[in-house]
Amino acid sequence: MTGRISDERFTELSADYEAEQKELKEKAAALQSELSKMPEATANAEKFMKVVRKYTRFEELTPTQGKAQSRRNRRYRQEIFVS
Repeated sequence: MTGRISDERFTELSADYEAEQKELKEKAAALQSELSKMPEATANAEKFMKVVRKYTRFEELTPTQGKAQSRRNRRYRQEIFVS
């Protein structure tokens, strides 16, 4: 053996390499797209947690908070019984 591969084998390996490179580029693009959505998802989660804290951490129930909670409860009951 001279340490060389046949032209046919080289062509086959080259095609496999090109296909693998294309697949990796597509995967990298998909992952980059997902990563670009992360800041928005994080911001949405932070907004949600701020609202949760607002309604779970209070010393006393103000009339405004009580009315808002009452409206949410009525809306929830209507959704349950209408569905």
